[in-house]
Amino acid sequence: MSDTVHVDAGEKLHISVVEVLHEQLEGALSNHQNVELDLSKVGQVDTASMQLLYAYKTAAEKAGVSFDFSKPTDAVIVGAKLLGLTKSLGLT
Repeated sequence: MSDTVHVDAGEKLHISVVEVLHEQLEGALSNHQNVELDLSKVGQVDTASMQLLYAYKTAAEKAGVSFDFSKPTDAVIVGAKLLGLTKSLGLT
């Protein structure tokens, strides 16, 4: 299956939503679906959420599916930069 699942990250990308986001991403991965994560509304990020994005990006690459970000906000880019994940997440 190669269809794309569109996931809205919402306004806060932090530990309080990591479990729900993980379930959505894991479901797409187990169905071999590409994911486009809409980051256009994100105003807050934390380390847990950035770790999840990195882990999922790595798992998606290994599974041969794409994991793309749509419209990452400055908050997402700064969070990735502070954690040294900008290049790994493809946010350069």
